[in-house]
Amino acid sequence: MAEHIGIVVKTESSDFAQVVTDRKGACGGCQSNPDGCRSCLASAKMESCVVNPVGAEPGDLVKVHLSSANLFTGAAILYLLPVFGLLLGTFTGVWASKLYGLAEIIGSIGGAIAGLVIGYAAVIVLDRNPRIRRRITPTITTILTRKVGLPNVKKAPCCG
Repeated sequence: MAEHIGIVVKTESSDFAQVVTDRKGACGGCQSNPDGCRSCLASAKMESCVVNPVGAEPGDLVKVHLSSANLFTGAAILYLLPVFGLLLGTFTGVWASKLYGLAEIIGSIGGAIAGLVIGYAAVIVLDRNPRIRRRITPTITTILTRKVGLPNVKKAPCCG
């Protein structure tokens, strides 16, 4: 279960909000290298578009939640579906090349490209499904403090 504390920067209608949270570092504090590491040189803040069922407003300090199951579901859709399409396309291409008397390499390459394209298309279709998108989008669970002040971050369109 992933929980972050953040500040609401902007609200989009009553359903979504843009929240700035601290980025969880990939390292343990850069003790191994005196110059730091690449993950620490990146911005320490992260902007996310989240579901806002509690009615948080800009400036509110909130708790944002995403369950581990939903996190892994989103990761599987994004990363595994294109790979599965690639492999399925490759095997289908080899089978089709034998059926039509072509070289297996041509069938496998063509099938792999087609499978990868179909896998990415499936990711796009699933991402546009409102039920799935709502399930894999983080949610504001609690307003901790009202109107703590807005952080100085560059505004970007939310959920677009």
